[in-house]
Amino acid sequence: MANATYFIHERPEMLALIDRPLQQVLDIGCGAAHFSAAVKKKTGATVWGIEPVASAAAEARQKIDKVLDGIYEEVADQLTSESFDAIFFNDVLEHMTDPYTVLKQVHGPLKADGRIYASIPNVLFAESMLEVLRTKDWRYRDAGTLDATHFRFFTRKSIIRMFEEAGWTVEKVVPLNVIHSWKWRLLNGITAGFFTDFLPMQYGIIARKRG
Repeated sequence: MANATYFIHERPEMLALIDRPLQQVLDIGCGAAHFSAAVKKKTGATVWGIEPVASAAAEARQKIDKVLDGIYEEVADQLTSESFDAIFFNDVLEHMTDPYTVLKQVHGPLKADGRIYASIPNVLFAESMLEVLRTKDWRYRDAGTLDATHFRFFTRKSIIRMFEEAGWTVEKVVPLNVIHSWKWRLLNGITAGFFTDFLPMQYGIIARKRG
């Protein structure tokens, strides 16, 4: 079980991606709802969360309008069709055994003009890859890119491909928590941008329904 801090990140970098008025929001894997509460404060929206960890869900209930206990597949039938303006997945899809199917299923509860906002770790993240190369080992951690609870690992290209194959049009890909070391900037410059995809720890995604 992850420690308590695992569930309390406010994610200001994801909050900054909200680019439209929101009235009804769903945060899948909301944790203790620190981020969800920030969305509610910023937008005034009604915010629902889905959270499988009972202690985090109990705390979330004190901050947002409604929390469903379980994973998405277990509570999907409690969601009304085309009722949400936005659905958030903050570092959640990589924890799912089948995120591809879930991305297809969430077409249902999202309004026709709604958006998905997702944060997904970048398996190419330079600091993680350097550790693998240095130790010649793939050692799982309690959190981060090599989180022991990750079922899936993604690059920028595979993130876009997953969304497109699930019927979404990716409108924006935003590098998050990027390495700003002058050494990496120099190396990336002299290699004509070869290491660009190795610098973000995560990518922020905004996607809409195709068609």
